[in-house]
Amino acid sequence: MQSSRLLSLALSAVICLAGLSAHSQQCNLVGWASQNGGVTGGGTAAATVVTNYNDFKTAVTSSAVKVVHISGTITFPAGGRISFQDQSGKTIYGLPGSRLVSSDQTKDGSGILSVKRCSNIIFRNITFEGPGAYDTDGWDNVTVDASTNIWVDHCEFQDGVDGNLDIKNASDYISVTWCKFIYNKAPRPGGSGGSDDHRFSNLFGSSDGATGDRGKLRITMQYCWWAQGCKARMPRVRFGKVHVVNNLFNSTVASQCVMAGFEADLLVESNVFENVTSPIDLMDNTFTAITSRNNIFTNTSGNTAGSGTAFTPPYSLTVTPAAQVKGLVSASAGATLTSPTCGTNPNPNPTTYTLSTATVPTAGGTVTGAGTYDSGAVVTVTATPASGYTFTGWSGAASGTATSVSITMNGNKSVTANFQAQDPGGSNTIRIEDNATTAQGLCVYEGAISSNGGASNGKVINLTNSAGKGVNWMVNAPVAGTYALNWRYVNSSSSNTYTMALIINGTTVNNAQPFPRTSGSTVFANTTATVSLKAGANTIRLQSVASSATADIDWIEITGNAPSAANCAGLTANTTALSMPDHIGEGQISTGIYPNPTSGSATINITLSKNEQAVVKIYDAQGRTVDNPVTIRSVAGGAQKVVLNLSNRKPGLYYVTVIGNKGFKSNYKLVVE
Repeated sequence: MQSSRLLSLALSAVICLAGLSAHSQQCNLVGWASQNGGVTGGGTAAATVVTNYNDFKTAVTSSAVKVVHISGTITFPAGGRISFQDQSGKTIYGLPGSRLVSSDQTKDGSGILSVKRCSNIIFRNITFEGPGAYDTDGWDNVTVDASTNIWVDHCEFQDGVDGNLDIKNASDYISVTWCKFIYNKAPRPGGSGGSDDHRFSNLFGSSDGATGDRGKLRITMQYCWWAQGCKARMPRVRFGKVHVVNNLFNSTVASQCVMAGFEADLLVESNVFENVTSPIDLMDNTFTAITSRNNIFTNTSGNTAGSGTAFTPPYSLTVTPAAQVKGLVSASAGATLTSPTCGTNPNPNPTTYTLSTATVPTAGGTVTGAGTYDSGAVVTVTATPASGYTFTGWSGAASGTATSVSITMNGNKSVTANFQAQDPGGSNTIRIEDNATTAQGLCVYEGAISSNGGASNGKVINLTNSAGKGVNWMVNAPVAGTYALNWRYVNSSSSNTYTMALIINGTTVNNAQPFPRTSGSTVFANTTATVSLKAGANTIRLQSVASSATADIDWIEITGNAPSAANCAGLTANTTALSMPDHIGEGQISTGIYPNPTSGSATINITLSKNEQAVVKIYDAQGRTVDNPVTIRSVAGGAQKVVLNLSNRKPGLYYVTVIGNKGFKSNYKLVVE
């Protein structure tokens, strides 16, 4: 009995310490926003107190005002959304009981704050109250656009028209902590966007085509609460490296919580999901990776597992055990602060600071000096390149190219050592022949290998005479940069097509790469292109643009900073500029969708086996079904053509899914102009 009591006391002490640890973080900057120089906001500048809309707008839009305190309820006029642009070093703080209120549900007039091209900004203890969700393609309560080092802390977002808080357009180094997202007002149906319930809280990244977001949208969300009324997007992520940690999800109307969109890289840990559907939504399986660990799922349905291994945060972060999260978050998330004492300084009067270090790329080398130091300490950090790499310089809290630099610890700091693969003897050239294996960089060709006496090895790649057919190579680039491509080819027939589409990593960089006519069937020529490749594996694709024959390819050469052939043994499907089937069964999409983009109708080719049936479904960008599914059946087997009529649909991105009754499924993206 005595031992049980002692155990109970010990457990209580652990719980108490965990709570104290989490509460002690409420004034401290954590996560991605602590990188790249951190966030200090307006510092200790004198506060300008505002009590009405005009004064608030003047203070927010003035770059001379560094600290703004909101007092009382400020009601926005119709169309009163404020553009907060091109500023740095500012804190906007809500005094207890204050709120910003908008009642405009129109497409152009909705929203409260539009934050664009800003840096080093703190939003703290503010209640943003919108008029309710209404799908008019309007504005969010707050939109963060093309901004860096933003800290949103202890804010409450209510009833945004299009959403509560969206982050997009290459915004980077963002931390959202102790915030509450809620919908108190019933959603308004009948909006032009088509959704009758658009209580979609947070969108990170605007579209799959916004490739400028690659390498950006690094966001941490800790101790946040998606409360009652939130339907989806908690958050929905494209491209970003997003750390979702110690959050509470308990909206009983939730149909999708954390949503892994295109190239999303998500670390989802120690969260609490209660009474929700789809805690971790894998969507179309176009994400980069999701790690799900140490989460609590209570009375949930739908997926809870991750897939692949997500990024490793470069910062140190105290992760509270999931069992303590609900109590902490429900008590403290939202505009719950009673004093602005720590609202203007993310680390008030600390005695120690943390120095974190990172290397780019990870394999490039090592850096010493990370740790916790007394305020004012001078720390030497040293970069040591790995074999085959050179040190190119520092970023973050250090600069220059000296391998050792000194850092004065007057705040939490992060430094990154940047390395580059060595390029012995200048540019290197590799060649991938038409007899290469998938392990040697030749991934797939849609056609045949044909004999040709003029080819370097007597063989060429002869593509099928149909639009959308192509050949894929995969190449490793040790560093991002410019690389030269060179193809040896023959293209002698007067009925052939003399251009092809050049597609790099799924993006068409030239829809008319020239392959001029050659003077004979064994007379070869060369055509070249200069392209940008990312660090790591890159897919290079040549694709026919017409149904007539095109060039036969002998080989490809890649010249640049030490490229190498990548092993693409796992890639066995056609990879076009806009699509990739996620599975190939007995049936498969043989040529994709064309034309794509389209302004009206498009045709999809499907090859079915004997007595095979397939269903074609079309969805809009929000996942809503468009028109009725089309069912096709092949008694004898063979190619089937299905015409998709989208002439009555508004421009945008659509998803086409083909599901066969023998196990195959293919997903395509279709752009309507």
